[in-house]
Amino acid sequence: MTMNTATRIRTAGIYIPLLTGTLSVIGSGSILYSIWARRSTKLKDPQHRILGMMSIFDILYSINKALMFLTYPAGLGVPTFGNVATCSLQGFFTQFGYAAGSYNLVLSLYYFLIINKGMKKEEFARVWEKVLHAIIVICHLTFAIVGVAIGLFNPTPGFCYITPGPYGCKNDPNVTCRFETTASYFYEAFAQGWIQLAYVVIIVTNLLIWLFVRRQEKEMEKYKTRSVAAEQLSDMEKKSSYARSVFVQSILYVGAFFLSWSWATIFHLVWWITGVSSPWITLLINTFLPLQGFFNAFIYARPRYIRLKKKNGHMGFRQLIKLVFLPDDGRGRSRSTVANQDRNSTLRNSSTDEVGSDRNVSKKDSNMFKSFLSSLNRKNNREASNTSVSVTEPKEKTITWSDNKPAQEADEEEGKTEEGEDTNGDVSPEGSSNPAVEEEKSEEG
Repeated sequence: MTMNTATRIRTAGIYIPLLTGTLSVIGSGSILYSIWARRSTKLKDPQHRILGMMSIFDILYSINKALMFLTYPAGLGVPTFGNVATCSLQGFFTQFGYAAGSYNLVLSLYYFLIINKGMKKEEFARVWEKVLHAIIVICHLTFAIVGVAIGLFNPTPGFCYITPGPYGCKNDPNVTCRFETTASYFYEAFAQGWIQLAYVVIIVTNLLIWLFVRRQEKEMEKYKTRSVAAEQLSDMEKKSSYARSVFVQSILYVGAFFLSWSWATIFHLVWWITGVSSPWITLLINTFLPLQGFFNAFIYARPRYIRLKKKNGHMGFRQLIKLVFLPDDGRGRSRSTVANQDRNSTLRNSSTDEVGSDRNVSKKDSNMFKSFLSSLNRKNNREASNTSVSVTEPKEKTITWSDNKPAQEADEEEGKTEEGEDTNGDVSPEGSSNPAVEEEKSEEG
């Protein structure tokens, strides 16, 4: 391998994270947004709180990787713009961001306790969750602070992290190397020790979950051949289906973890055995390590996407993805969809209100005219009662209207209409009196 080729690989390893880190920030940011948008329910679930913390640390780590071309020291054979101080800053956030890998351990442990041990979510939150959060955050923050304080973070050929310093001191006998003999121990304690512990816990817990699910399915097959109540068999099928779905989800998160973090372990083993930093492995580290959040976003979206696909088979991929990550109104509709429907409804209501207002004005005019006729009838009745006329004298013609509205009720109705109450023209004929009959009674008296 020529020097020129090695320089190209180093340069690619520093600038590729600008793309992969951005993708991971988008992925983890989507998870955080989805959790926060439905926080009233999702933040009550330990699984979403664990995924939320994992996403926060992944965002810190991915931003740190994406900006390596700005923080890696200049003058080391690749086009970068950093210095010793920014190199220490890069090492700090790299160490702190290792907490994202440790949260994969917590997630697998959570799935194991829920499925195999039948632990309630509330019990896990009370007994385990706070302790695990505290251990991971406090330890990685402490390691990051100590690393900066003692000058442990120095440039390697592709990034700044735990290594003897200054850069190239091993090849120059005139320069004293700090941490020449102890850097590998710090690296094991601060970084690889946690990742290797996560490997062990993840593999063991997922193997136990798989055995549990397999045993449950075999027992259910036995019960199907016996005369078991349908309700009991249905309950067993639901439990088995839930355990299998959790196991599949756990395996997918494990796959994303191994695909992202295994390259750092390989780099450590090669460096520990041969004392050489392989530029190809460094390129793979810088490419895949920032991608965990991107992988997690698809895994996180998978269960909800499958459910929505069954309910809304006519929808396209983009519409379903919006429903997966955007908050909904409880009926599977995203806020953007609801907003569009609300705007259309507002336009329809405004048109209806204009027509309705015209109708109300027409009804009010009609009621006022009816009230005027009733008042005129009362006046004629009073004049007829005060005037002595002969029996043969023709009676005063009475003005009536079709539904025989009583004068008193008409006055009351007019008052209501003037106060803004819409009567809609509904008049009850029960208990009303006819003005013409009252006139005849007055004349008989």
